[in-house]
This record gives sequence, structure tokens and C-alpha cells, in this order.
Amino acid sequence: MAKSTNTTKDDIGFDSKADSNRRRTINPDGSYNIIRKNNFFQELHIYQWAITCKWRPYWAVVLGIYISVNFVFAALYYVIGTEYIVGMEGDANSQFWQCYFFSLQTFTTVGYGGLHPKGSMTSALAGFEAFLGLMTFALATGSLYGRFSKPEARIKYAANALIAPFREGKALMMMLCNNKKGNLVEVSAKLTLSWLDDGADGKPVRKFSNLPLDIDKISFLSLTWTLVHVIDDASPLTWFTAEDYLKRDVEIFVFVSCYDDTFAQTVHSRYAYTGEEVVQNAKFKRAFYTDNKGFTVLDVEQVGAYERL
Repeated sequence: MAKSTNTTKDDIGFDSKADSNRRRTINPDGSYNIIRKNNFFQELHIYQWAITCKWRPYWAVVLGIYISVNFVFAALYYVIGTEYIVGMEGDANSQFWQCYFFSLQTFTTVGYGGLHPKGSMTSALAGFEAFLGLMTFALATGSLYGRFSKPEARIKYAANALIAPFREGKALMMMLCNNKKGNLVEVSAKLTLSWLDDGADGKPVRKFSNLPLDIDKISFLSLTWTLVHVIDDASPLTWFTAEDYLKRDVEIFVFVSCYDDTFAQTVHSRYAYTGEEVVQNAKFKRAFYTDNKGFTVLDVEQVGAYERL
């Protein structure tokens, strides 16, 4: 059992209530394990979803809307009457699919000329579909541009944090690197410790404390950066044993801010280590080397590799 110690309180916006079945607060991909319960229409924000969602659901929704909308218009053309589309031929099944491809041409405003409408109802419907197609593609183009132009700090974190020898004692260490081409400058980092402790009423409560870094800011992130928190008498980790990291449901939050030269904007990244991901008495392996031509080579796949002492 870890002894109580004086800590520097830190508020990162999480609750101090201790729940036995609580999941980790931050996932390895940086997302929060928080489910929001709100009115559906208050929570719905289509553009925000289109910018932030994964690529697979994005393309699935875009293609799904494109295919389904054209099916709706194809059915409307078919109900109005295929005789109002010049160039229609074949049996009923073939004519429906011709209506569908006529809808595709109208929706995309391509208009090959093989099929064209006649009559007021079909012409009005085709005009409305062409307008809807222009607006839909404008929205899709805008969201696609937003996804490509959105700045993102693709920082790779080591899968484990280490308790390693440092100077005359030991330190908590975690390694990270820039996981994309481009320059990240004015990089700063902050660590926050979260753990369960005994409250005044004897019930466990969750506490938070700032973990000062030996170096908390660097000019640019070109290779790797190992964050080092020295475990001295002022550190809340001083009295933690290897078992305490598990028993006390430890989480170590990493918050990184930097300036992205490519997008000329400040970007942020976050990560968290649980007690199970803290390895005792180990050190990180060097993830870069100099090749025979004198170039420094960073092996991103080796970032976070360690050896036990």
C-alpha cells in the first residue's frame, strides 16, 4: 500500500468518484471513453461528424446517400411514366434501370443526351434533382476538403511507460515521436497522475496530481522525445510499489501541444497509460541510427521498444 504524500493538485475535468467497473478514461487512439446522453437533434452535427469520423464510415455514408437518393428518383420517374423519358426502350425491368441511370446523369448534371425528359412533371422532377445534386456535391466536396485540411498531430506514443534508472534514482519515462512528415515546433508536454486513495470517510476517492517533467518543452520534434518525471521525495509516485499501480487503478495522462508548420496552426494530442501498461525496471531502446551515408534514420516501428534491466 502506498503511503500518502503531499501532491500538487491538478484539475483535468474528470470526476473524483471511484467506480469499481470504470473503464480507462482515454483510449489508445486519444478518444475519451465518455458516452453523451442528449437530445438527438441537439447532439446531431453532420459537418462535425463528416470531419471527424473515420474514413470507412465517411465513404460508406457518402456512397450510401448517392446510391439511395438515385433509387428514390428512379422510382419517381418510373411511377410518373417511362413514356415521358425520350430514348427509353426494353421491358419493364430494363426500363427501371434506365430510369436509374437517367437519374445518375441528372443528379451529377452530366446529361449524355441518350435519355432526356419530356412533359412538365418529369422535367420539373429532373430540374429539382439537378439542383439537389449540385447542393449535395457541394457539401460532399466541402467536407472532403475539410478532412484533408484539418490539422492533426499524428504523434506515436510508446505502448508502455517505464520506471527506469535516472541519475542517482529512478524516473517515470514515456517515449513519443512525430508519426508523419512535416515539422512540429514549440512542442510542450504535461503529465497528470490519477489514482485511487482513501477518503476522509474511508471510502476510495480518485485523486489527480501534476507530474512535473525534467524537460517539458522542446524547440522541434524531429526524432524521439522521452518524457521524464523524476521520482523524488516531492513526487506522488515516491511511495508507489509495483502492486500499487494495479491496485490503485492508476492512469497517467499525457497532453502534448505543438505548432504544425504545414497547417500553420497549433495542434494537440493526448494519450493515457494504465497501471498495467507501466513496466518496472526497464529502459527504452534507441529508435534511430546513422546509416552508411551519414543520414540519421528514425525507425518509427521501434519507438517504444524496451529492454528489462
